[in-house]
Amino acid sequence: MARLIALDGGHGEGGGQILRTALALSAVTGQGFEIARIRARRARPGLRPQHLAAVRAASLVCHAKVGGAYDGSPDLRFEPGPLAPGDFRFEIATAGAATLVLQTILAPLATTAATSRVEVTGGTHVPRSPSYDYLARHWAAAVARMGLSPRFQLVRAGFYPPGGGEMRAEVPPWPRPAGLVMDRRGALVAVRGTSGAGRVKGDVARRQAEAARTRLWEARRLESDWDVLEVPSASPGSFLLLEVVFEESRAAFSYLGERGLRAEVLGDRAARALLAFLDGEGAVDAHLADQLAVPFAVGGGGGRVTTSAVTTHLETVASVLDAFGFHARVDGRLGGPGTFEVDKC
Repeated sequence: MARLIALDGGHGEGGGQILRTALALSAVTGQGFEIARIRARRARPGLRPQHLAAVRAASLVCHAKVGGAYDGSPDLRFEPGPLAPGDFRFEIATAGAATLVLQTILAPLATTAATSRVEVTGGTHVPRSPSYDYLARHWAAAVARMGLSPRFQLVRAGFYPPGGGEMRAEVPPWPRPAGLVMDRRGALVAVRGTSGAGRVKGDVARRQAEAARTRLWEARRLESDWDVLEVPSASPGSFLLLEVVFEESRAAFSYLGERGLRAEVLGDRAARALLAFLDGEGAVDAHLADQLAVPFAVGGGGGRVTTSAVTTHLETVASVLDAFGFHARVDGRLGGPGTFEVDKC
């Protein structure tokens, strides 16, 4: 029996990112793993519905043998089989992040010989996870430079707490993976915004966009182009994604509406986040840095980015890559600008 990689689920940020990264790398490399103390640093440790959905998704695409996959489980054993393309549907009964489940299997599926189609239900715009728009617009644009070209569709938005959203992805093969370097910005090319709402009154999407547009112009004379959307949704909610595109890199800032929070306040917050990024260092936003880790490794081309802030998520993901035999490095102090690099395989 092949030796299983041993992982500590309480290491670093101690959340679900350790598990999802391990699932993706295991599916591609064929190396099994055991993880103990899953989500040990969370208020409710152990596997929750969205993590179980990620385990199920990964196990189906690589025909894995799994032990310990139940609600609240602190430990998991995952022994992958061969990866295979196909048509898949995964359901999260709660507002768990559909985007995170999809990210777990997207790069692995792209290494197969045929196109896969994936549907995921659950939360598409929920806290502490990439929104559908961050994934489909910003993350997708970054990985496209590596030759990875998934196509996304939002069937209906699922806001927190009810969830009930649905998103789809078509994942073609990744025939010629390339490395990616985004370690400097270059000249500013464009500022783009997407403001959307579903099942809410008061012209919320337009007000969010107008507040962000006004702040950017008054603070820096920055012009911005906007898509203002009314989206089909299973529950009331709103979102805003603000992207800044440079000659050599990109960054984005995602915000979600909250009960009692005025649309103008949300739009202003997003604009202030972008302005703070412009005044700081780093070529990409902090969230994009750790979300590029799996494509850097899976594609084999490696990558290098400078980020506006080193996070515990980034440090933790780098440690999981190391455990699977990839060479990853994070340089910089926690909370400050830094560099993330994965060597070419």
